[in-house]
Amino acid sequence: MIEAVSRIGEHAQSGSGDTLDALVENPNINGGYKHALVVTLEERDGDFSYRGVELQELKDYRRYLYKGKKGNATDATPTCKIAKDIKTTFEKKFLRWFDGIDSSDLSGEERAVLENIKGVIFSNKDKILEELKEKRSHLKQRENCIITLGFLKDGEMRYLADYQVFRDILLRKSCDRFFVKYGGESRGTNALCSVCNELKDEVYAYAIPWAFHTFDKPGFVAGGFRQPDAWKNTPVCFECAINLEAGKKYVEENLDFSFYGFRYILIPKLIIGNDYQEILSILSGMKRDLKMRRETRNRITDDEDEILDMVKDQEDFFSNSLLFYKKDNSAYRILLHIDGILPSRLRRLFEAKENVERAFSIYNEMLFNGNMGVRFDFGVLRRFFPRESGNVTHDKMFLEIVNRIFVGRYVDRHLLISFIMKRVRDDFVHEKPTRMNTLNGFLLLHYLKDLNLLKDLEVSDMSGFVLKREDLEHLPLEERVERFFEANRGFFDSDAKKAAFLEGVLAQKLLNIQLREKRARPFYNKLHGLKMNESLIKRLLPEIQNKLEEYDKNYYRELEELIAKHFVLSGQRWKETDDELSFYFVLGMDLHKIFSAGKEEARDIEDMEGTA
Repeated sequence: MIEAVSRIGEHAQSGSGDTLDALVENPNINGGYKHALVVTLEERDGDFSYRGVELQELKDYRRYLYKGKKGNATDATPTCKIAKDIKTTFEKKFLRWFDGIDSSDLSGEERAVLENIKGVIFSNKDKILEELKEKRSHLKQRENCIITLGFLKDGEMRYLADYQVFRDILLRKSCDRFFVKYGGESRGTNALCSVCNELKDEVYAYAIPWAFHTFDKPGFVAGGFRQPDAWKNTPVCFECAINLEAGKKYVEENLDFSFYGFRYILIPKLIIGNDYQEILSILSGMKRDLKMRRETRNRITDDEDEILDMVKDQEDFFSNSLLFYKKDNSAYRILLHIDGILPSRLRRLFEAKENVERAFSIYNEMLFNGNMGVRFDFGVLRRFFPRESGNVTHDKMFLEIVNRIFVGRYVDRHLLISFIMKRVRDDFVHEKPTRMNTLNGFLLLHYLKDLNLLKDLEVSDMSGFVLKREDLEHLPLEERVERFFEANRGFFDSDAKKAAFLEGVLAQKLLNIQLREKRARPFYNKLHGLKMNESLIKRLLPEIQNKLEEYDKNYYRELEELIAKHFVLSGQRWKETDDELSFYFVLGMDLHKIFSAGKEEARDIEDMEGTA
């Protein structure tokens, strides 16, 4: 992946020919800084005088030479984002830059220019601050801006990028990042670069743009755990370091997307050929098309600009890395790196999505009046592994399953069902509808089964076998049940699962009757908060039958016979976990409408079932 980023950076620079373009950052990359407060000096015959503050719309960001630093450190040049307030930023960022600049590497003429500029600014600092505040007041409260330095010369406005001294300082400070860290330096001489594999006069330790490992702990440092030898881990030459900066900048600006509380960067890597022009042109064309196709595109993430649906249609001449990260202040924290995802793999992920949504169309039709009640994207998975639940974060587990899905590794079915039931039980005990979470859980399991990622589940080719309402409505109950089990083969591979499911259907029928008769559901408490086991399920059947007889509304004797049959066939000591039995039971409850007992039931409880 790192080599790919370098090649992308090399391509990105090919048009401009200016090394600094790779280093300069766009302060408005996220749309938060649309204006610049320009402290303007007038230059005449090498002398400077204060002219005033101009409020400008931030257009060509490169002319400001912005390069941010973490925390309270001054930025690389006297261009800085306004943080809490103007006064703090002006004093601790803008003015301190002139006090902290190391001019030892500058020529005498350049030092004189900086001293001249500094003298003018410091002698007018109170006036400048007042003008900054006044100009800032013209903006809305939530509009942010930067402070920078500008020069009026011969009637023409110039910026930091027009002065070689500021360009040199930016280059030097940016290059320092490649080998200065933790209060020391680490660079090697006459060594192979780990990116281009060429012997170079000098290589650096810290030029990799994203931190995949650390250098301040003994176990991560090569060369006898000595900090100066950290370069031996990932030696990078100057040319590749600049390419990596440019590549990082390109992908962050063009190929950065949201993913359920995270961000990820898509990094293409050529498999055939070595010209990145084609693939980057294709990807930039996709980005342009995204704006036009938002409403009609198929997505598996929550990003309106998600590009995966378009990448999947390409040939396998390149692969993709997905770099998931979170930003802590200005630092990137890498959470997950998925490497080698081919377009054909993405096609398979979308194909599975289409398959399961087609299979679930009957539930959307019968339970949600034809609306799109459930459909698959990775938000379905996030539903059961939320960022925070009960003061516990599930981010790590969520990303691990995402990784397994993308690369095609098995997912633990029992783990999934336990988390699905945790969410469903929470709904149940608070007397909230369980249908959405139950069906989304079933949808997730179907999606993984379609991808053959559930190791201990029977694999069957069910392509094209989709339940349809018209096929079920006129079938006798037993045939309807068998048809349902066949359509979901693999999930109903034991009589215990079938019995638990059908008893869930029957239990919901009773609850519906109670709701109509008593405006309450006293049997609800008999379900033990959906903490089912073999003993409880077997005990509930006669209790449900007795209640139905008491109400003189037992329309379900055929269903009861089917449950009893599966009890007999299942034997003793069921192998299913309690969470599995609970899931199948509540799934039956939430799909009970599919298994109507006929006209007698329909006449008696049709109105009530609409409220269940």
